[in-house]
Amino acid sequence: MKWLLLLPVLITGSVTAQTIYKVVQADGTILYTDTPQEGASQVELQGNTSNVTDSLPTPQVKPQPAKKPTPRYTVTITSPEPEATIRNNQGNITISASTTPAFRGRYRLTFDDQSAKINNAGIFSLTGIERGAHTYHIDIIDNKGKTLASTPSQTLYLHQASALINTN
Repeated sequence: MKWLLLLPVLITGSVTAQTIYKVVQADGTILYTDTPQEGASQVELQGNTSNVTDSLPTPQVKPQPAKKPTPRYTVTITSPEPEATIRNNQGNITISASTTPAFRGRYRLTFDDQSAKINNAGIFSLTGIERGAHTYHIDIIDNKGKTLASTPSQTLYLHQASALINTN
């Protein structure tokens, strides 16, 4: 059996309540109309026939914890001065660095393009260095080895007295 549902509603700025009639036709279809007909029965509508639902609750957004800003470190070589000549016959050199802001982590000295030493103080003592020009720079690194800051490459000159010079 097929059902035919026709509900004429007139909208003129607001919905007007009218009397609705239900008519079962000879072929079994049901017709709803606002015109009274023979064999029609009046349909009683409930007082609240609107299709209104409650709005969904607004989800609570958890605020993201404020991330501490990663400090921007700067590292500076404090000793020796750039282009310094160091006079040491044993080939001993001390290189030191400082950071802004204060850094509690690892310092890495690269001397003549090779990683020479890593420590937590930023003071490096090298021994047995040959005379001549040497380049170096210092990085501060995190515990995964990522470089956080670097000094520019600098040059120092190690001067040693000649072994051929007679000191008598």
